[in-house]
Amino acid sequence: MRKGGAFCETYGKSIRNTVLEYLLENQALDFAVGDMAREVKISRPKAYEIIGELEKKGFVAKSRIIGKTQLYLLNKTNPRAKLLMKSFKECLRLVAEEHLDNHAHSAVQSSRAGLAYAKSI
Repeated sequence: MRKGGAFCETYGKSIRNTVLEYLLENQALDFAVGDMAREVKISRPKAYEIIGELEKKGFVAKSRIIGKTQLYLLNKTNPRAKLLMKSFKECLRLVAEEHLDNHAHSAVQSSRAGLAYAKSI
């Protein structure tokens, strides 16, 4: 299983949450279950199981068929999927804020080190 991002850090790292995070990261794209399994680094049978559960709950919907491959898409009209998308955006906002705070803290530390060096010369 791949390393989780902001969504998994917030809601817990599980196979289901990793799949949900993948769907949220790629919400504008339809996907084949096999491709998603490879990206998320889970077995194809497990990927089909999870997508089947998410489809029953309305989180994903079949979008189109290419050759013999069924593609799926995050169902942006589902109220619970909308809630997940909103939560995902909030997770990304928090990560961005944390990054900016860490960057600002590092810049202050560098400035102090530079001042201490300048005073010692």
